[in-house]
Amino acid sequence: MGQMNGDPPRPAPARDLIGTLLRGLFDDASLFPPGNLPMPQAIDAHARHRAAWYRDLTGPFVCPDTRLPELRRVLTAAGTPSIDLSLVVTGGAAAVADAVNESDADPRLRLLAIEVPIARGEDPAKAIVDVTTALDGAPRTGAAGYVEIPIGLAADPASARALIAIIAEHGYRPKLRTGGVTSAAFPDEPTLAACLATVVRQWVPFKCTAGLHHAVRHTAAETGFEHHGFLNVLLAIAAAASGADHDRIAGILRQRERSAIAGQVRALAADDIARVRTVFASFGTCSTDEPVTDLVALDLIATGEAGYEQVGETGTRLAGDE
Repeated sequence: MGQMNGDPPRPAPARDLIGTLLRGLFDDASLFPPGNLPMPQAIDAHARHRAAWYRDLTGPFVCPDTRLPELRRVLTAAGTPSIDLSLVVTGGAAAVADAVNESDADPRLRLLAIEVPIARGEDPAKAIVDVTTALDGAPRTGAAGYVEIPIGLAADPASARALIAIIAEHGYRPKLRTGGVTSAAFPDEPTLAACLATVVRQWVPFKCTAGLHHAVRHTAAETGFEHHGFLNVLLAIAAAASGADHDRIAGILRQRERSAIAGQVRALAADDIARVRTVFASFGTCSTDEPVTDLVALDLIATGEAGYEQVGETGTRLAGDE
């Protein structure tokens, strides 16, 4: 999907509001830090997620191009017939063609997305054009293309609008990193707020990655790092889409009261949710179990054998096998 011009899209009514908000939200990045699951365990866990009651929340399996041979061997050993794949091209623009060709050579790999970082140390506009040109030349067969840009670039409205426009004009999407293995990898609230506002107000679909595997903002006990909550991010996107100012968006990202965040999610209207998911495609998480467990603990979804349902004041039933 490319840039959406003009007025915000007119959303269709959603029958299962929380289900619409969460559907396909969690890209399975369990191979990546801090999860770092070995490939066999990662494939087993992904199969479990795809068969579980929360399966509608689970997105594609995220794998770096450097590990495609290992992925194919494990799929063969496990007898896995196929897998939805989001391919991270670690070598940047120059490696895109070979990575996509290698993926296409195995019909079990259903390529849904290609994620490519821009080169560091180059002019950002040129680096983005290099990636979009490489994606243009790759046989993507309908897979979404993501161009990862440093979040600092996306947070500066003066320069970010032009950079994001380059990505969108080619029909691709920005990818924003919201965490990592060092404290510096986590943008602070004002930086992330500015970034979200800039991207959302251009109505360009995007994804996030890293650091969002818990629902609400918190300090990680094991590292002391400040993590953004994925529900905070969803609410901040809703606020940005409705024209909230920077301080309001940053304030939402700062909130740590779990019950308050859950209440604000329940209060989202159908048009708010439709706008959020029009621009926010998904985020990569090294653990699918953690966000699902958080949602259950927050009383937003309930476990079930044949699907899942919202619990709480509204009593709205969510999507599942009925």
